[in-house]
Amino acid sequence: MKNIIKYLLVLGIATFGFTSCVDDLNVTPHDPNSIQYFEQNGIFTKIYATLGLTGQTGPAGNGDVAGLDEGVSAFVRMIWELNEFPTDEGWWIYDGDAGLPEIRVISWTSQNPLISGIYYRFYFDISMCNHFLEHASPEGEGAEQIAEVRFIRALNYYYLLDMFGSVPFALVVSEAAKPQYSRIELYNWLEGELKELETLLPAQRLSDYRVDRVAAKMLLARLYLNAEVYTGTAHWDLARDKAKEVMDSQYKLHTVSGGGIYSAYQELFMGDNHKYIGGVNGEGILNIYQDGVMAQSWGGARFMCSAFRDKNFNSFGISDTWTCFRTSPEFLAKWAKDGKINNIKNLKGDEFTFPTLLGDDRAIIYNRNSSTDTYSLKGSMANGKFYDCWSVLKYTGRYSSLPVNPTADEIKRYAGHDPEWPDTDIPFMRVAEAYLTYAEAQHRLGNDGEAALAVKALRDRAHNTQDFTISDEFLLDEWSREFYCEGRRRIDLVRFGRFAGPQANEYQYHWEGRGNKKSIADGGSWVDIEAKYNVFPLPQSDVVTQGLTQTEGY
Repeated sequence: MKNIIKYLLVLGIATFGFTSCVDDLNVTPHDPNSIQYFEQNGIFTKIYATLGLTGQTGPAGNGDVAGLDEGVSAFVRMIWELNEFPTDEGWWIYDGDAGLPEIRVISWTSQNPLISGIYYRFYFDISMCNHFLEHASPEGEGAEQIAEVRFIRALNYYYLLDMFGSVPFALVVSEAAKPQYSRIELYNWLEGELKELETLLPAQRLSDYRVDRVAAKMLLARLYLNAEVYTGTAHWDLARDKAKEVMDSQYKLHTVSGGGIYSAYQELFMGDNHKYIGGVNGEGILNIYQDGVMAQSWGGARFMCSAFRDKNFNSFGISDTWTCFRTSPEFLAKWAKDGKINNIKNLKGDEFTFPTLLGDDRAIIYNRNSSTDTYSLKGSMANGKFYDCWSVLKYTGRYSSLPVNPTADEIKRYAGHDPEWPDTDIPFMRVAEAYLTYAEAQHRLGNDGEAALAVKALRDRAHNTQDFTISDEFLLDEWSREFYCEGRRRIDLVRFGRFAGPQANEYQYHWEGRGNKKSIADGGSWVDIEAKYNVFPLPQSDVVTQGLTQTEGY
């Protein structure tokens, strides 16, 4: 199956040449003198490729989004950065990307280039989808293609809804002025679109890297789970029901180690994870294709694997290590039985021993230095002490057939297609999300017994035998334990009222770097974060040129 996708990716990239022109949601060819024609299969494949690739020629050189470093412009990487960097899950040490320091400490403005970049990425993708939908034929496999492209367009609009709120809206490619939908209007459109796609998408996906109607159900469940944030009205019952439909679908939790060397949870993020997130009953509902030879990108699996490592723990799955990202004391405390960092901060181990030390297969963490006094993320940034804190080694390029301590021959056979570019597919939506969505919705509805059963299924998979009591705080932490560094943390913190604004300030949930301060445990002071930071501002250039209404507070 992967080989088929490889050739389709090459075809799609070779036959389609769009660049971004987002001010008017228009798309134009790179070469205005070139002859343009509509090649349905190639453009369809290019639309899927935008989820994992960044341009026309490989990792760099002919990017989709103008004015931004191509590696940073990736759909996955940009969603990841804006949803992870300003949260309690870690600290990005490298300051070379313009706009990143302001994202990290929650002090961005409407001129931030990373915020503009993700905005333009979404609209580039939407414009391609609109172009396809205006010209595609339903003949042959065309009806399924049309439904799948509508889903990808809806996915891009979902992130615009979540991250920006009120945005321009268009279902056709046109230079005419676009209406600016309110957050409620966009929510209502998305709900209707996804409910229709539940019936139009294939009952079962046509490859491991395409979507079926379960993806529409999962995105609907996510929409309903956050409905109170988006519209002011909660829909916990609808979130519960849609999540249960996903739980009862053909997609299942991967609970038994396939290779017998690593845990089932670890296998979800390894170089041959297509065996566990793909297939008829895999855990992945939307999988983004990556391959060390045929699908290279600085913003996909290589970013996920390289950014967290240095040469001392490359795990034989990636030879290029960036030394960029460290996780936080507050995150590590989520694995302590009593939630106290002091009781576990001196643990020393790697991704193969920490799960046992912390009693949870999901704790794929590395700490090489057990003698550090402060464990300050900011200290390791300022002083270059990468080992002062912990690294997250959740994503790896090594295959599940590679022994923990491999021989040279085993490394050659099982380390991956290319030592610099991992084959690790990205499980962008997986069925575990339905379990926690169901648990949270049941808790909000007063049914903690049902919530506990759903949570237990995930903790059983992780071999976590600790007792637990369902509460807001527990569920927020459980979202982090299950989905850390998967690009959703800001969304969960906002929903629980822990990110910005009066409610977050009352809870006084503080983490290192929030507002550019040390952690409370290290003598830091409390910082109030304005409510406007729960959403991102529209790029000021588009506000001026398109006559848009800027996000409140910016």
